[in-house]
Amino acid sequence: MNLIQKISLTIVPLLFSACAYNSANTYDFKRVGQSVIDDNLKLQWQDNTLSRDTKLFLDDAISHCNNLDFLNHKDWRLPSYEELLSLGDYEVYKPTINDIFKFTASGHYWTVLYKTTQLGEHITLQDYTEVKRIYFSDGYSYDNDRTGKAYVRCVRSTLKD
Repeated sequence: MNLIQKISLTIVPLLFSACAYNSANTYDFKRVGQSVIDDNLKLQWQDNTLSRDTKLFLDDAISHCNNLDFLNHKDWRLPSYEELLSLGDYEVYKPTINDIFKFTASGHYWTVLYKTTQLGEHITLQDYTEVKRIYFSDGYSYDNDRTGKAYVRCVRSTLKD
């Protein structure tokens, strides 16, 4: 294991924990049917059996989310690293995710890098050769590992709703 990987294994859990809570140690999540709304980040998260059971290669995961027609919305996508990281909760273990999420595997979930020119504008895939996977068994992340399959949890912005 190289130095950067060792640093990542040390720092990521701290970041994960910091992202999971706001200053009052409360969450801005609410469950709405088969999804969870994050009022703070203005995101809607898929949370049904597919988000626990769907395990795909990266390209298939991107296509899966981009083509998802779920809850009368067709603008789903694979989350960014920071977005998925915001779901973490180090008070729980296996899975290390806020307990409002009912359908989560204790395994790796895909994330990709996105870019946008202005808040609220359409987010486009920048370079998904740079990927990270978050391991919801312990909250650690793994950089740029495109091999194998990982779980998929799709997300969409609620800014235009």
